[in-house]
Amino acid sequence: MALNIEISRPLSLLVIVGGVVFGLSNIMGAPVSQTADITAKGGSDDVPQLVIHTAEDEMRRARIEQEITEKHIDILKYQLKRLEAERNIMQPELTPELNEEFRKALRSLVELIEGKRRADDKMVESFKQMWDARRAGMAAAAISDLNPTIHIEWPVKPMYGISATFDDADYEKFFGFKHNAIDIPTMQGTTIGAAEDGVVEELVDNGMGYSYITVRHNGYVTLYGHVSGFLVSKGDRVLAGDPIAYSGGMPGTPGAGNLSTGPHVHFELIAGDGHINPLPYLPAAGVELRR
Repeated sequence: MALNIEISRPLSLLVIVGGVVFGLSNIMGAPVSQTADITAKGGSDDVPQLVIHTAEDEMRRARIEQEITEKHIDILKYQLKRLEAERNIMQPELTPELNEEFRKALRSLVELIEGKRRADDKMVESFKQMWDARRAGMAAAAISDLNPTIHIEWPVKPMYGISATFDDADYEKFFGFKHNAIDIPTMQGTTIGAAEDGVVEELVDNGMGYSYITVRHNGYVTLYGHVSGFLVSKGDRVLAGDPIAYSGGMPGTPGAGNLSTGPHVHFELIAGDGHINPLPYLPAAGVELRR
């Protein structure tokens, strides 16, 4: 049976903040003294995890935080539209309990639209957590191969398509930062499987914030974001397909944070040279990509 992967592209996006691209390009292009702060954090007992902070990285983070607070209403409207679309796609299979979760998530987004200051604080907090997750993944992969041989499986079945692609233009336009992952919509609470054999590098439970897990493989790292629960512990060895966590992403639920567009798995692939688009490495037999 063929699986249809639909890459969503909202057609009625109205607001483009031109200063985002201009401001970020200035940051990336400006000559800034790179004072590096390197500390050991997490990792296995024999391989310390390196966290590297530069002046440019901190300036870029601060600029994006400012962009998020300036356009939070547009971000919330985008999340609201996407969440309604996900609900419509999954409607035939929704249980009354899951349908109620969708209703609660929609209500929470509307409440955040009405409460500006609270929305600003929550969005910036979630952004910081996602930024820290990005750093953790990069640090874990810092001693990985530059050109590893990659063999990965889908962490969840792509039954509902891909809601945000790698370097998704719509995502960056509304959230103000690159999407170094693919988003795989799935029912809330779906079991996530390890994409390949490896060792659990780190798991971070941020409560109602953005929670994630990273797994180190032979020459690369995978990261699974918006998880609602963990099934493994740090240092556990896992095989491809082994259950490692439960999916989340429904706004207002554990692990989702406040920059999520609905129930899905945020899936990153990272090697020594940075983030890689995981889609070309995932099994494509019987899969149809639709735009």
